[in-house]
Amino acid sequence: MNTTTISPAADNKTARRLLSFIEEFRKLNPNIQAGQIAVFLHIMAKPGITMKELEKATGLSSTAVSRNVLALSEWYKADVPGYDLVETFDDPHDRRNKRVRAKQKGQRVYNSLIQILGS
Repeated sequence: MNTTTISPAADNKTARRLLSFIEEFRKLNPNIQAGQIAVFLHIMAKPGITMKELEKATGLSSTAVSRNVLALSEWYKADVPGYDLVETFDDPHDRRNKRVRAKQKGQRVYNSLIQILGS
């Protein structure tokens, strides 16, 4: 059991930073899902990550990973726009694999998150 105490002022500052982190995502959509945030952060942690690697990293099914990546992409469905943060591309060494990387907008959102954490 951790017996370390945190001063109320430090705890309040941490809480405000964490709320700012969440609000950065809520700017995209107030109803953004935690799974979408987690998938986005895994993509940012490992640019070019494969869909299979995302399954392992998140513990989500292939269907859930695909759905979350689509939501983070330019188009979620034919007539429903996504967040336009990431894009998929064929693995140049094995075209059966799809890889995912950030788009410029995704990098800008990520940079904002880094600034929030650093403040």
